Amino acid sequence: MRTYSALISALALALVACGGGDSPPADAPEAANIGFKKPELSMKANMELAEDSWMEIGPADFSCLNTANADPATTVEVTLSTTVLDFQSDNLVPNASIIAFRGQDINDVFDTKTSDENAEVDIVIPVGVTRFGYKLTDPESLDTLLLNQKVEPGVALQTEGSIRTVSKATAATMPALIGISRTPNTGVLAGAMRDCQDREVSNFVATVVTESGALDSGTHAEIEAQNQANLVPGTDTYYFSSSVGLPVRHTQKAAASEDGLFMVVELGVAPVAFVQVWGYVNDADAAADVLTLVAELQTESIGDTVITGSYEPLRTE
Repeated sequence: MRTYSALISALALALVACGGGDSPPADAPEAANIGFKKPELSMKANMELAEDSWMEIGPADFSCLNTANADPATTVEVTLSTTVLDFQSDNLVPNASIIAFRGQDINDVFDTKTSDENAEVDIVIPVGVTRFGYKLTDPESLDTLLLNQKVEPGVALQTEGSIRTVSKATAATMPALIGISRTPNTGVLAGAMRDCQDREVSNFVATVVTESGALDSGTHAEIEAQNQANLVPGTDTYYFSSSVGLPVRHTQKAAASEDGLFMVVELGVAPVAFVQVWGYVNDADAAADVLTLVAELQTESIGDTVITGSYEPLRTE
């Protein structure tokens, strides 16, 4: 999947990036820009016309926000066949270890496999699973976690084109596009935000906190203050240029572009972390400065590890 490859590319870049950043000096009067500035517009839905060519469709659909979760659990044992590839070269990655786990709990493992000499692997998903994740490890690659995955619940044999790792050699040679000075042993989280019709969303902002706050809507100033009280140390969010499919500096993109991609870097190690997506649901909310929490994914922040996820409108249990 192109979006997943773009996320992995950006995360590898963040893991090795070096150089000057956009943040002002420590004694500057203005607070550092950590990628949570007030959005200028309400959230929009977008479609990709061709690779890195996007068109805005109209308002994003959040009609399912805070409605009952409709995720069906698997009703049959599902065998999911896939291939492990390097994100950049598309080279096969044989003998990679893949752990599949329920929900976001890496300790709730339901299958452990190793890719064969052709980098192919069959993951067996038992009855009763809704969302799940993967952890991929390989001696020549960075550890990679892929969260919030799902399959057709009643189809026994299914195929996923590929799941991808980042080779250490690739990561070591990537340019520092976002101009940061990375701190060793910090974590990186990223995702792609989509609306209720599974369309990529633009004009949101994202952050990572150690616990959910009391407010799920409010002015930008109120939400920013709430987040600051629980912010995972070091949090710094970057958004992508939809025309090149890569992350850019804060000065170039202050909120998500049409591709719906974001990444949060410089995260301190945290056993519990909530990745949150905030935005103006409609133009009236934008005019009134009423931000809404539209997506949240519980995970953790692990030093020098790639963690990606799919983000959708929040649902009730």
